[in-house]
Amino acid sequence: MIQANSKIRIGVFTKQLDHWTSGSGHHLNQIMWQLIDLITNRSDIELTFIHYKRSENPIYNKVRELIVPRNPLLSIRVLRKEKFDLVHYTPLTIYAPIWMVPNKKVATIHGVEQLLIPQFFGPFEMFHERVLVPIYARKMDGIFTVSNKTKNYLVEYFHVQSDRITVAYNGISKEYRPRSIDELDALKKYQISRPYVYHISRFSERKNPWILLTAFKKFLSNDAHRPHFLVCAGKGWDSAEVRNYAIKLNISERLITPGFVSEIDSAQLMAGADLFLFPTLAEGFGIPNIEAMAAGCPVVTTAAFAVPEIVGDAAIVVQDPYDSSAIAESMADIVDNKKLREELIQKGLKRVESGIFSWQKAAEKLLELYERVMKS
Repeated sequence: MIQANSKIRIGVFTKQLDHWTSGSGHHLNQIMWQLIDLITNRSDIELTFIHYKRSENPIYNKVRELIVPRNPLLSIRVLRKEKFDLVHYTPLTIYAPIWMVPNKKVATIHGVEQLLIPQFFGPFEMFHERVLVPIYARKMDGIFTVSNKTKNYLVEYFHVQSDRITVAYNGISKEYRPRSIDELDALKKYQISRPYVYHISRFSERKNPWILLTAFKKFLSNDAHRPHFLVCAGKGWDSAEVRNYAIKLNISERLITPGFVSEIDSAQLMAGADLFLFPTLAEGFGIPNIEAMAAGCPVVTTAAFAVPEIVGDAAIVVQDPYDSSAIAESMADIVDNKKLREELIQKGLKRVESGIFSWQKAAEKLLELYERVMKS
């Protein structure tokens, strides 16, 4: 336990900040900027960001930076020498140096996707997730996660004590807001014509790509006069495999794959879309759904793990993520029913404006977790 009036030395593993445009990197980046603001005028906390090589992320100019060896045995030696009071592991993996260090330990666990859809992962990764991560999780003094669904899973299957887990929803950038047609510069940038259906993700089987494409095909087939395009943004969607599947479905001329797009461009593409399509198979949170709501774009998604908790009644949630017909019908409902479309837009805006999705609140909860762990 820390003595009164002493400085609390906190180390945070921040490899994800080195590529802060990814989902987990974006999450950590947003929360750490907020955390830095929260402790700026506090002399009782010293924050150190720990990673393996230099990064261009400007956040490292705001805190003490520590470069450690990638080998966990070697980095353990560094941690012991540093004598941190608390270390925050992001993410929690076999490479996390948690053994033989006396400090308090906190970890971020976003979700358990590998355990929900094991068919897409190899034997080593499944052993890691099924056996090693639960052991590591039980060694933590506190766990930070993004949904109650994940918390309940960790309690039931990882046997982590409930009172050690803090839930804090992700926030939404101010870039995501309704916009007029004149504000949609990204349409010209990527040569996109309206109307269109929008999706964004890093391409993976977890995002259900083949059902997504099939559902769009059925959506078009429901009305021969539908003029819609499908815009799938993000790394990996502009691959030959996707293009060949689109050719097979006879939708290649309607498919637009701009690759990686910036946050501001994605916010504009959401604001200009007829609907946002996110038929995921497993999600610990699913932040694009609420970003689309904030942009005034109605959402069609699936009942994948934490998604129903996050979207509430502000989206059309298809129960079976493999039911391409139901997904296509939901898309058609939004496009053909102006009243339903407007209801979903208003419900989405109301949900995101409620204040439950806040990076500042998430950082405040993380700081509370640090302080609670240090008092235990």
